[in-house]
Amino acid sequence: MYSEIIRVILIMLLASMYAYFDVFNKREIPNIFAYLSIVVALVAVILLGGDPYYILLLAAAIAFAGYVSYEKGFVGGGDIFEFVMITLLIPLQPIPYLIKTVPQLGLPFIFSVFIASGYVSVIIILVYYLVFAKRTKIEKRFKIEKKILRKAILMLFTYCLLAILIYFVLNVSILGITLLLMIAVLSSILIVFEKLINYRMITELSPQEILPEDMLALNLMSSSEIKYFEKKSKNFGRLANKKLLHDLNDVKRKIPVYRNAAPLAAFIWFGIILSLLFGNLILLII
Repeated sequence: MYSEIIRVILIMLLASMYAYFDVFNKREIPNIFAYLSIVVALVAVILLGGDPYYILLLAAAIAFAGYVSYEKGFVGGGDIFEFVMITLLIPLQPIPYLIKTVPQLGLPFIFSVFIASGYVSVIIILVYYLVFAKRTKIEKRFKIEKKILRKAILMLFTYCLLAILIYFVLNVSILGITLLLMIAVLSSILIVFEKLINYRMITELSPQEILPEDMLALNLMSSSEIKYFEKKSKNFGRLANKKLLHDLNDVKRKIPVYRNAAPLAAFIWFGIILSLLFGNLILLII
């Protein structure tokens, strides 16, 4: 019991620091803190019990998956350290504090955090970027395309049919159906306004202004623009690195960069809390 309490306290303290740096330090997680969080988590593995071989193997798998995502430009380097820290401190989903009747099937806790973080991120991204974010000149390009609107409507319709089927066949609770329908509505809205949100996340910068580990908004560039930069550097991709910036040092054309992107560590912080309180949200729905 005391072991679990210590793990929860440690994970909340460290996750809070990750979120603080991500929000208030220009998305930069200090390397020394990232390394320290892993050291603290490893000490906890040694002192607080559990199967160290399984925990370390699971953490290694998460680190590998995180590194692949990092190389593809989907997450930052600091995010990988946080994923590993979470896995080391709480490897398996514990019994939720609020809803104890839903079996958690021995699934990794990090899976629950990913799912809950995604749920929270959709809500916060929609509210912040559609209501509070600064308007940009580039967003004048945005218009709602009919094919995107049809896709969103089809998704919403499919989710509604799925909710009805689950409710009558599996006898799922009203809470589970409500969560599923909320996901459907939010996802449909996100699909419609995805490009507008992306426009409000980016800043157009010259290569000399771009920093290593900046995320480039390739999805907002035309195919001709991408081909131009690919000719300049074989390292051109979503993730800016030192080799790419060296190759583009004499280029003056600007590139859209996700400088105003949403702070993933903040979503993970909420995801940890939701997972501790309610468990895996997918299991809660079904």
